[in-house]
Amino acid sequence: MNTAIKIYLAVFGGVLTLTLILGVYYVLIPSFSENLEPVKIIDVEIHLKNQCSVTDATFIVEAPQQRKRSKFSEGVAVMRLPENAKVKLGVNSAFPDFTYDGTPEIVSPNMVLVADCGVSPRLKSIFGAMKDQFGE
Repeated sequence: MNTAIKIYLAVFGGVLTLTLILGVYYVLIPSFSENLEPVKIIDVEIHLKNQCSVTDATFIVEAPQQRKRSKFSEGVAVMRLPENAKVKLGVNSAFPDFTYDGTPEIVSPNMVLVADCGVSPRLKSIFGAMKDQFGE
């Protein structure tokens, strides 16, 4: 075999190998392929359903990963967030003696967050998961 053919085969083999490796990463690792696309920013309208004995002004909505907070005005808060972000109910800093630990929820353009002070949302989530796993 002459030298030109050997060089051509080496280059072709390298390109084929590189293509195969990138294809395997793209197919087998979803987060790799998802990170290639830019994250879409959406307007999120969050309605508060307050089942607690405190005023609506006690609550705020938080997007912890984005370090954003928004107060409710007439039971509605509006935020611009990535479509894969999570939000949860928090407590307004004007009410330092009140505590509330909301559970994070993935955003949608129009959503409702429920403030239920009877049972902790985390406990509800834990009991719900146990019920799903073990049955009644």
